[in-house]
Amino acid sequence: MSEVTRSLLQRWGASFRRGADFDSWGQLVEAIDEYQILARHLQKEAQAQHNNSEFTEEQKKTIGKIATCLELRSAALQSTQSQEEFKLEDLKKLEPILKNILTYNKEFPFDVQPVPLRRILAPGEEENLEFEEDEEEGGAGAGSPDAFPARVPGAAIFFEFKHYKPKKRFTSTKCFAFMEMDEIKPGPIVIELYKKPTDFKRKKLQLLTKKPLYLHLHQTLHKE
Repeated sequence: MSEVTRSLLQRWGASFRRGADFDSWGQLVEAIDEYQILARHLQKEAQAQHNNSEFTEEQKKTIGKIATCLELRSAALQSTQSQEEFKLEDLKKLEPILKNILTYNKEFPFDVQPVPLRRILAPGEEENLEFEEDEEEGGAGAGSPDAFPARVPGAAIFFEFKHYKPKKRFTSTKCFAFMEMDEIKPGPIVIELYKKPTDFKRKKLQLLTKKPLYLHLHQTLHKE
């Protein structure tokens, strides 16, 4: 095993344990963030060309399946259903597999398949396994239409403000806001900005700043 591969496995293991710890402590937002970051790393390695990877095709397939399980656990934490589809106890069974991926030769414990790599927002984003640190620098592209994408996870519309960090070469979510369904009506609206990571369950909201800083929108509704 090369030193590069050894270091890579150590970083994967540390990220896996960090996510599982957050999960077991009930810090679901942090757990989801960690799981999704690690899943992107594993998906990237699983789809790497043979010349650019020290893992065999079978090992990469197993790595891809672990990434799928991380996505499943992340989705379970965000689900509004009372019964979780993929439990933490299930996920913990994968830690020794990931740790010993170079020698693992048994059947994978779950019937899943690798999933395609998520869209990478900017070059270099996949190189950072740690939580993104806030920076006061003005990110390039912060004023572009894609810097504030909207998502609709169930009963609210979420807005995420993203900015590009030139020094670290990746796109970061700076803050987010959301609208309740009863707030969707024609005219202006002012909504609060909250600290990242985006909390789709809206259970642990923290204002971005104590200053009177808000997102100002003007809604126009069109009937089909």
